[in-house]
Amino acid sequence: MSKRVVFAIVATCGLVAVVLLSGPFDGERDDAPPPAYRIALPDEHGGDEAGSRTHPTSGAMAAMQWLARQRAYPAERYPETGWLEAWESGRALRETKRQTVSPWEPIGPRNIGGRTLALAFNPQNPQTIWAGSASGGLWRSRTAGVGTAAWERVETGHPVLGVSSVAIDPADSNLMYIGTGEVYSYDDTQGGIAVRLTRGSFGIGVLKSVDGGATWFKSLDWSYDQGRGVQVVKLDPDNPDIVWAGTSEGLYKTVDAGASWHRVHDVVMTTDLLIHALDTDVVVAACGNLGSPGRGLYRTDDGGQSWIQLWDPDVIPDYQGKAQLAASASNPDVFMASIGNGGSGSYATWLLRSEDAGLTWSEVSDVDYSLWQGWFSHDVAIHPTDSWHVIAIGLDIHHLLGHGPYMETLSDWGAAYYGRVPVGGPEGPADYSHADHHDIVWHPTDPNVIYFANDGGVFRTTDGGLSYEGCNGGYQTTQFYAGFSSSADDMHHALGGMQDNYSALFDGDDAWIRVVGGDGAWTAIDSTNEDIIYASAQYLYIFKSYNRGQSWSVVTPDPMLGAPGFIAPYALSGPGNPLTLYAGTTYLLRSVNGGNSWQSMRWLGGNPALALAVSPADELRLAVTTAPVDSRARVWVSGNGGVTLGDVTGSLPDRYPVGLAFAPDDRDVFYVTFSGFGTGHVFGTDDGGQTWDDLTGDLPDVPTSAVVVDPYFPDHLYVGNDIGVYVSTDRGQTWEAFAEGLPEAVVCMDLTTCDRERLLRVSTYGNGVWEREMVPGAPLAVEDPVPAADLLRAGQNAPNPFNPRTSIPFTLAREAHVAADVLTVRGERVATLFRGVRPGGDHVIHWDGTAADGRPAPAGVYLCRIAADDAAAVVKMQLVR
Repeated sequence: MSKRVVFAIVATCGLVAVVLLSGPFDGERDDAPPPAYRIALPDEHGGDEAGSRTHPTSGAMAAMQWLARQRAYPAERYPETGWLEAWESGRALRETKRQTVSPWEPIGPRNIGGRTLALAFNPQNPQTIWAGSASGGLWRSRTAGVGTAAWERVETGHPVLGVSSVAIDPADSNLMYIGTGEVYSYDDTQGGIAVRLTRGSFGIGVLKSVDGGATWFKSLDWSYDQGRGVQVVKLDPDNPDIVWAGTSEGLYKTVDAGASWHRVHDVVMTTDLLIHALDTDVVVAACGNLGSPGRGLYRTDDGGQSWIQLWDPDVIPDYQGKAQLAASASNPDVFMASIGNGGSGSYATWLLRSEDAGLTWSEVSDVDYSLWQGWFSHDVAIHPTDSWHVIAIGLDIHHLLGHGPYMETLSDWGAAYYGRVPVGGPEGPADYSHADHHDIVWHPTDPNVIYFANDGGVFRTTDGGLSYEGCNGGYQTTQFYAGFSSSADDMHHALGGMQDNYSALFDGDDAWIRVVGGDGAWTAIDSTNEDIIYASAQYLYIFKSYNRGQSWSVVTPDPMLGAPGFIAPYALSGPGNPLTLYAGTTYLLRSVNGGNSWQSMRWLGGNPALALAVSPADELRLAVTTAPVDSRARVWVSGNGGVTLGDVTGSLPDRYPVGLAFAPDDRDVFYVTFSGFGTGHVFGTDDGGQTWDDLTGDLPDVPTSAVVVDPYFPDHLYVGNDIGVYVSTDRGQTWEAFAEGLPEAVVCMDLTTCDRERLLRVSTYGNGVWEREMVPGAPLAVEDPVPAADLLRAGQNAPNPFNPRTSIPFTLAREAHVAADVLTVRGERVATLFRGVRPGGDHVIHWDGTAADGRPAPAGVYLCRIAADDAAAVVKMQLVR
């Protein structure tokens, strides 16, 4: 017996350490893991190893720029009306839906929360909490966030993804406002090739409800200028008809309960504001982010008619990040400011205090608690009865000691539990709260209870900061990337990668199992042995498990060959060659020993790979797409396992080609979907890319990230875009909505199928993963009696070649007696698959490669003969071993 060397991932939130474990392994394999070593990942939270703080650009910024460039390119900004117009045109398709299969159902994760920007208590009932997620909409808990089903998504009747602020009238909790959109930069202040790229989701302005969130209507209507974002909304404490909104365009005010709005301060990127509790004409605004013009703190004492900039270079720094504000409930003249510098320029954080409602300020502490996330995630809050009891948050939670300058760190973002954390239960030890905190809310009546919004959802302390607990039961807001994987044979076996929340395994439980990553990325499942799985972190750091994620080995190309994209693709070859993997950097890479070693096959023109797929019909046929970074976007095809590559871009649009899928029965048929606006989004070829057909039809003009082909009925295509899922049953000639049960607007990142159960899955950027039954093939529209020649139609088996299992679809025009057998090419019976009566419609039968005597059939070509009454059909299949 030889020894197998395996690894466990023991760190968290992007700082990944690989620790040597060992265990028995019977037999030698070509893909036996390499010797143990430590690997340092580019970190979501800075640094390359635990304790190193040198990473120049945070993972959050890299992720947002990666997502945004796909959608803006080649323009310099997002179209002003793009998403709303797409949503409205998609509504027309939804109203003409014809499919009758069951609606989408969420499958989680229900134990892992996603990035959350804002929290608010119902002032009359603190058991009710509202949460604004970054790209998963508005949520409400009636149990103070406690329990396995603590949260419900609140639909607004509008395409709301990012909710950055929730404001409730303290005297009437039926009156509410929310600010929408997640925007961190303005115009060309940062973002590379296009403007406003440091953003998470589009917005539509300010929405208002007067019935406690049951219905919503537009107040500050930016539906047709969706590049804008609303960072903060606050009501005048004396007059609920007066509302202030800090936005990417400046500070707005309404005096007629939102019927009309006026810009009262034109400095861009208003990130926070304070209204004096006793003199509501006094307002302080924090402006600027990522080096935007006019950044600083401003004050008005006449309700916004005039402003002064509060500038003392010895106290208030020329910061490059953003500022957040807090006021004392016990001493209304005491204001605090948390000022961050990370993301552009040197790292630094300053905590300032004013004793005169913002006229003058003094520095309390320069402990750098926001670090490289000073543009993204930090805040400050003051105890309800003690103005010197101050909590400041960044990566971790901190408490100001006395009057400063020292601060005590109260939480440890690096202490997260790997594996399965219970739904609504502990997600780490008592000092754990997820990294990247965005908001703090003190309980209205119990000052020992404080809630925190961060990139892991919602957390709280009930003992004033001595310990913490997750409040994410049912809060399905995780942000998945492309590269999700679902088993063909086991509906309870899937995995995918998430923003700042690792990769996670689904085994049928609401509580998913966290495994590798910082940001999780592409994944894969070996079709010949589904215990063998692959997961990855950003920049193509690939890991492999032989036991469904219990332990991991490192199969990252070392050294890295070429420059990978932020979320880089890879894919396994088919069942005939399970040790072959392909990956994309600026080169096409190949491993023939399960990832132990890699070789550079072909240069991809200098651009990083975006998507990669291998044909189910031919294991040597693959396609890879690239991003238009140094030159225009490309689609490449190989028919010999990457030995040669052909550029088949042809007439395809110069947009980001982010989705890619082959037909199950024909190596020359595949589909590409495109992000961006203003062109077609779904293209297909039936000749290996020599010619292309634009199949977009009446699909909405919106970034489209995902495409998948029904493995049994190749005429059936599914696509996912930034607002929903659509289906075609005629190879893209016509489309209809396939969104029943999904949120009103949802960013679809990937589509996969569970073949045996006929399930379609969508992984989303903001609402986790959903599944529903695929559309059945349409029964033949003929009248009884049906001639024998028209009674039966059989489709090609998939996968083909196959090992260990394949499926053969067939359609009956009416009820018939069916006999299905596997034969050799000489007509000798190998196995009987079915005998009995089947109704009219679509059916699927399966063969696992086992002969009638129970032994595995040898590799070779076989025939599946299906007889229905007097009709018969034969399907040719290839079994590989």
